[in-house]
Amino acid sequence: GNTPSVNWARDVKGVRYVQAIVVSNAADSEMTQLRAFVLGTGGSVLARHAGIRALTVLVKAGTINALAQRSDVVSVSPNREVRRTASTLESITGALTSNVRTGSTKTSYSGWDGTGIGIAVLDSGVMKAHDGFLDGSGATRVARNVDMFNSTAASWSMGLDTTASLKPGSTALSTYEAQINASSDVTQDPFGHGTHVAAVAAGRAKYYATGTPDTTGIAPNAKIYGVRVLDDFGYGTVSDAIEGIQWAIYHAKEYNIRVLNVSLAADSTETWQTDPLCAAVRSATAAGITVVVAAGNFAQSTSMQELYGAV
Repeated sequence: GNTPSVNWARDVKGVRYVQAIVVSNAADSEMTQLRAFVLGTGGSVLARHAGIRALTVLVKAGTINALAQRSDVVSVSPNREVRRTASTLESITGALTSNVRTGSTKTSYSGWDGTGIGIAVLDSGVMKAHDGFLDGSGATRVARNVDMFNSTAASWSMGLDTTASLKPGSTALSTYEAQINASSDVTQDPFGHGTHVAAVAAGRAKYYATGTPDTTGIAPNAKIYGVRVLDDFGYGTVSDAIEGIQWAIYHAKEYNIRVLNVSLAADSTETWQTDPLCAAVRSATAAGITVVVAAGNFAQSTSMQELYGAV
């Protein structure tokens, strides 16, 4: 039959290939035998997710059963599409209360803020030049921008394993960090959703009309780390999202990243115990990061039908 209209399956020269995320329990952290199996079937290893001991692979659809039955494989999941979700504002969340901030205007506020705290925003990027992210001296509080799309070495090319172990101090790690660095890009957020979400988390009110509520974010003056995993239209893949989460974990102590915001969602039919995105979020929590996750805007289809696995 024809390949279904999903982002993780494609027919290449009449053969159906799928991109999948394989969670492993191999004692070998490099998952050497598992990677060799993938290459031996004519597939490719597209990414290695050391934080959750998993691989993103490209394999023939006919080899999925054999892959899933291996003793060093816990679960096999499609590299599903992730989509942006929306958030809310300061006054609605209760940040503007007597025990948090007693006052907040366009030019000043009193009470608690996010000083000294780093917030990683896993989204479509963050525009560091936006006035809402300036500090008191006019300098941007967007400390770094990284783009996981720049790390993709292969997508639908067969017979490749271009991944490398990113050990601290290694050449592979420095090369990887240089590839994903997006701080000098003219446009760090071509879609705008990540900038919106970052402003909700830590923005300062800049534009509002007389009589409208203040739009300062929840933790003004916090440092922001834009981790781009969504494209120009607000879509991405679970694999890139996992890569972004791993980056935040790796740099958590260095940048004091205490909060990870994940305002994106993917359909799933799996338990949280095997779903790879859930595993990645749990690994961030285990590393001491508070993870804030949107509960999805996709409970109903455009024709008002109930959807399952959307949260």
